[in-house]
Amino acid sequence: MICRKINLILSKYLHKTYRNVDLNLSQKRFLKVENTEEQISSAKKVEKNFRRFWKEVSVLSNKDMYQIALDQRPLKTPGGSPLVIPRSHKYLAMLIAGEWESQKALLKQHSLPLACKSAILDQILITSLVARSIDAFEKDPLSRKEAITRLIRYFDTDAVCYQETYPDILVDLQKQYWDPTVKWTQETYGVEIKVTNGIFGAQQPTETKNKLCAIVEEFDSLKLSAFERATMLTKSFLLGLGLVERQLTVEFASKAAQVETISQTIRWGKLEGAHDVDNEYIKLQLGSVACALIVDH
Repeated sequence: MICRKINLILSKYLHKTYRNVDLNLSQKRFLKVENTEEQISSAKKVEKNFRRFWKEVSVLSNKDMYQIALDQRPLKTPGGSPLVIPRSHKYLAMLIAGEWESQKALLKQHSLPLACKSAILDQILITSLVARSIDAFEKDPLSRKEAITRLIRYFDTDAVCYQETYPDILVDLQKQYWDPTVKWTQETYGVEIKVTNGIFGAQQPTETKNKLCAIVEEFDSLKLSAFERATMLTKSFLLGLGLVERQLTVEFASKAAQVETISQTIRWGKLEGAHDVDNEYIKLQLGSVACALIVDH
């Protein structure tokens, strides 16, 4: 029932390019190990310890918030705080419940959502994004400040601002995905952004950095957590900002983050089991950002 509701949510509130994100994609690149007898034996021992320990997933609600419960026991964050979702994010609560309901009888490390203390810190999806917003940003003002300082540094080395002049296919991709992002940021926030084609850094104006920093400081904890994930994954402050402000789709942002790789695959071909997995992994993570920011209307 929860999974059917989730499909309706994604169809109604997300751009069509968001809907193609598989929130249960196995992380193949993390599973490439030699099948030695010792490794197989160890894997079997691990699997025995990670069987699904709940039968029912439910969404609890009151006038202020939602909570996700496993057999009527509310989830907690890795830091031990209740995993609560604001009333304005009903669909987010449904999506988190769906993550837990979709787990099979035998849990795999790469498919576990991050939430309670018993979960393995391996797969980072919607649940973990909410958990981090609570543990790192709501409970710890210093951690929040440090995160914003760290994220603004991405702007100084933003890949979008360092563009190549060769080969032609790369130049075309930069124009298609990077230039519109720069233009949108400049026009939306009234700031100057320097783009360089050389090997030397493009020192961004202090006024621009201060203004963008002030914008991020206004983000609530959930939006900051989403922005952090998007920025660190794409290695671009501007792409992360465009995604959380819903200017960019997941499809666009994922391609913008992989412009150089796309250029190489067009020229030299795709490496199966590597490029395709990386692409789906990036869309998976950025998809969790988009899903986490769905707000009820």
